[in-house]
Amino acid sequence: MKNEISKENAPEFTTLRPAADVEDTATGVIISFEMPGVKSSDIDIEAGNGMLKIEGKSSLCRRGVPVMFKRSFYISDAVDVDKISASAKDGVVTLNLPKVENAVPKKIKVN
Repeated sequence: MKNEISKENAPEFTTLRPAADVEDTATGVIISFEMPGVKSSDIDIEAGNGMLKIEGKSSLCRRGVPVMFKRSFYISDAVDVDKISASAKDGVVTLNLPKVENAVPKKIKVN
């Protein structure tokens, strides 16, 4: 007996975990995701309760099944969730997670 997938029990999407680059800067964290074939209108991002979740439906297929990218991260209280911004260009989604003001390092002048 072959293990065949019929249209009735075929998965709706093939879920992939996108590659991500994380850069911690003095003023925030920048996360870039590789999500080829995903339009900005097909990206959902949620942040809250210490979690950041990103999901995007791609126009690409894997073995005839549409691809969905999903990734999640724990985020600290130092991230100002209300000021998170996102952009997408050429298959790369970039999130800017600014730090809350009291978490940004301040220079102290020595007299």
